[in-house]
Amino acid sequence: MRTWENAEPPLKGDAGPGQRQGKTAFLLLLLIPLDCVITAAVMCTELLGRLCRRFAPRKPPQFPPPRPECSFVIVAWNSQSLLAESLPPLLQAIRQQGGKHEVIVLDNHSTDGTDEYIQRRFPEVRLVRTPANLYFGAGNRAGVQAATRDIVVMMNSDTVVRPGFLEPLLQALEDPAVFGVSSQVCGIDGETGYTQGELHTSHIEWRHDSVPQLKRPQTCPVLWLHRAMFAVDRRKYLWLGGLDSLYDPVFFEDVDLSYRAWKAGWTCLLVPDSRVDHHHSLSVPDAGKSFLHILARRNQYIFSWKNLNDLRLIAGQGLHASGIRIRRARIPAIGMGREIRSFLGAIERLPRVLARRLAMSRSVTCADRQVFSMAEQLDAAVLGGIAPGDAIAKAPARLAGDPS
Repeated sequence: MRTWENAEPPLKGDAGPGQRQGKTAFLLLLLIPLDCVITAAVMCTELLGRLCRRFAPRKPPQFPPPRPECSFVIVAWNSQSLLAESLPPLLQAIRQQGGKHEVIVLDNHSTDGTDEYIQRRFPEVRLVRTPANLYFGAGNRAGVQAATRDIVVMMNSDTVVRPGFLEPLLQALEDPAVFGVSSQVCGIDGETGYTQGELHTSHIEWRHDSVPQLKRPQTCPVLWLHRAMFAVDRRKYLWLGGLDSLYDPVFFEDVDLSYRAWKAGWTCLLVPDSRVDHHHSLSVPDAGKSFLHILARRNQYIFSWKNLNDLRLIAGQGLHASGIRIRRARIPAIGMGREIRSFLGAIERLPRVLARRLAMSRSVTCADRQVFSMAEQLDAAVLGGIAPGDAIAKAPARLAGDPS
C-alpha cells in the first residue's frame, strides 16, 4: 500500500505535520455525533421499510423477453469532436445488424455547435435539445423518456463501439431473469466492465477485475453495469424508477441502478464478446478534479445510506466513518476540506435519501450479502460452463420478507 507523506517543511510559525494532522483529526471527530444521528435514522427507516415489505410487498412483474429493437441514448455536452469519432462506427454497426433501432443524442445545452453538427452530419439521428445542462443522470433520464424501443442502450459520447458489438447484447437480454447487460471495456486506465465488489464492515470495495476467459458464446455476472455502455430492458428500468437523481450531476447512478436490480431479483451480466473502447473524457462544466472527487465521495455516502439493508453493515459503516474520514483527509491529494464538503453534501440530501430508501424497501427480495455472494456464485457457475439462467435457478432462495 502506498503511503502518502507531506514532504514540504512547515513554514515559520506554522504547525508541524504532526500538529496539523492532530488538528485535522480533532475537527473530523467533531462530526461523530452526526454519524450517530445518521446511523440511527437509517436504521429506523430500514426497520420501518421491513414492516412495509412484510405487509405490502411489491414484487416485480414477469416481463416477456424484449423485442430485439434498441434505442441508443447518448448524452452530449460540447462533444462535437467525440461524436465525430463515436457515431460513424455505431451507425455502421446498426446498419450491419439490421432491425428497427434508433439513435438519440441528447444535446445538454452545448455551446460548441454540437446540435447543428448532428443535424448537418447525421440526419438519421434523433436530436433532443435541453434548455439547460442536465448533466449525466438527468440527461439520460430525458433520453430514456424519448426512447420508443423495448431495449435502451445508454452509452457515453466518448465510447467507440467495435464491429459486431450489438448481437451478443441482444442474445443475452432474451433471458427474462436478466435486467441488463454491459460490454467489455477496452481501455488503458484499468476499466474492463467486469465489475466486482467486496463487503467489509467499514466500507464497500468496488473494483474492475480482468475479464475471464469464457467458452463462447458466454456471459458472466457483474455487480454493476458499467456506464461506458450498457443495455437494459426498458420496462424493467422504468419499473425500478430509472437512474436516481440523488446522484446528480454524476457518479454512482449506474451502480445504484444495478444494485436495485439485483435486490429486486434480476441479474446484471457482462458480455465479453461485445467490445467497446472508452476514452474516458468526462465533460462537466466548470468542474475540476477537486469537484469530481467531492461528488464521488458524496455519492458513496448516499449509496450506502440508501441501499444497505443489513443492520450490522449499517452500524459498522457508521462506527468506522470517522476513522475513514481521518485517514482520507491525511492524504494530500484529498485533504480535510474535500472530505468535509463531501460529507456535508451528502447530509444535505439525507431527507430525500431516506424517502427513496423507504419507497424502494417494498421491492427488496434479497440481502446485501446475498447480492454479493450471489454474484460470486453465479460467476463461478458460469465459469464452470453452466448457463446463466440455469445458474440463477440453482442459486440459494431469496428471502421474501426480512432481507437482513
